[in-house]
Amino acid sequence: MRLLSLNINKEVLDYIIENELYICDDVSEIDDAIYHSEVRYYNIILVKHNNTKYLKQILKYVNPRQTAVIFLVDEISKKEELELLKKGAIDVLKGSISNDLLLAKMKSIHRENFENQYIFKDKYLINKEERSISDNKNNKLVINGKPFSILEYLIKNRHRSAISKEELLDVLWDDPEWVVRNVVEVNINIIRKGIQNTFEENFINTVRHRGYQII
Repeated sequence: MRLLSLNINKEVLDYIIENELYICDDVSEIDDAIYHSEVRYYNIILVKHNNTKYLKQILKYVNPRQTAVIFLVDEISKKEELELLKKGAIDVLKGSISNDLLLAKMKSIHRENFENQYIFKDKYLINKEERSISDNKNNKLVINGKPFSILEYLIKNRHRSAISKEELLDVLWDDPEWVVRNVVEVNINIIRKGIQNTFEENFINTVRHRGYQII
């Protein structure tokens, strides 16, 4: 998963990076934040800035159904706050915000992303530390590298109708612009083969012209 940040406490970003919660694009200027929000897909955007004019520009480029946007401001009028929320921000945090509160807000949005283990389809256990998936019959598949990241991302977004190849590239590769496009298909085939051989099942569906979905 991928995060865009501006003026966020270094301790928060260090925690995120050390625990491999998100790929972090940390920018230093509001213009860079606006540009990145336009050209890349993000799962979450954290921006600390007091000019709501620029914050609205960020919201113009994101889909609030897929990207959680949290703004941190020193002060803001109720009218401006409501306007940001109506335009798609998931929260506007005012004043001095502790690191623990900000991380708790993030966890409430992407809970499974903060857990080392979680259950999928009531019978599969996803283990992030082992990079494995196991079932209730003690079958286990260990998947190294990007195939595990892709599988886990699809599972975390299983409520969505389809995840495009472009989105997978944007959120899972450090420099997606330099990646050959068919790398996603290659990794999906690796995942499917492993799942079929281990569990005799295939729960990754290809949606024509749209991408992939978990079924």
